[in-house]
Amino acid sequence: MPAYEVLRRGRDGTTVDLVFEPGGGSWPAAALLVLRTLAVLLAVGVVFLPAGMVLVEVAVIVGATFVGAVTVGAALWVSAVLLLWPFVAAGELRSVRRVQFAPARNPTELRLVRGARADDWAPISGLRRIRLDETVEEPYEGDPEPAGRTLDITVTVAGDDGRPHRAPKGTDADALQRSLEDLFGPVGIPVLRRTERSLRRKPRPSSGGGWVYGGSGSANSGGGFSGGG
Repeated sequence: MPAYEVLRRGRDGTTVDLVFEPGGGSWPAAALLVLRTLAVLLAVGVVFLPAGMVLVEVAVIVGATFVGAVTVGAALWVSAVLLLWPFVAAGELRSVRRVQFAPARNPTELRLVRGARADDWAPISGLRRIRLDETVEEPYEGDPEPAGRTLDITVTVAGDDGRPHRAPKGTDADALQRSLEDLFGPVGIPVLRRTERSLRRKPRPSSGGGWVYGGSGSANSGGGFSGGG
């Protein structure tokens, strides 16, 4: 993904936004986020459906009726979703979706845009640093797959160390670093970058062995154990 899709002009053209996730900053967007969170929880519940079926079978084995076991299992599943949903939704609404800087050319202010609302504008002097943590998994010799790359972005402001946000897959780390340095270099805000490299493990070849009866692979060939006196 090009750097301008992560660091890009705001909708009204007066800001430049460092975008971690699309949306956020308004209650209509927050309502959609809450609904999406509920859908995710329901999907997670479906993933654990086989475990629920096992519990139903165990309940039937120990003496419960099938209808009663299914009813209790469904009630527990719905209760768990309803109990977890407010906490997960609240976390999503508080999470930072992007950071806005204004004005777009020589920013003097910034604010954090969360899932439900945007914080108040604060002086750019509160921005301590921006850190890019890149992880590169190099292919082994003969590996047909390209190198794997991930990029985490951490924005540190006064009173908040921030947390890393995973950049979209394919983000050009070099281009993003240059864009950030061009934007914040004049105001003395450091853009730090750390790159960790590792070599992808070569998969072990399958043995393709096992017991083979008869022929050169049998236990009676090549000096193996043999029967008789």
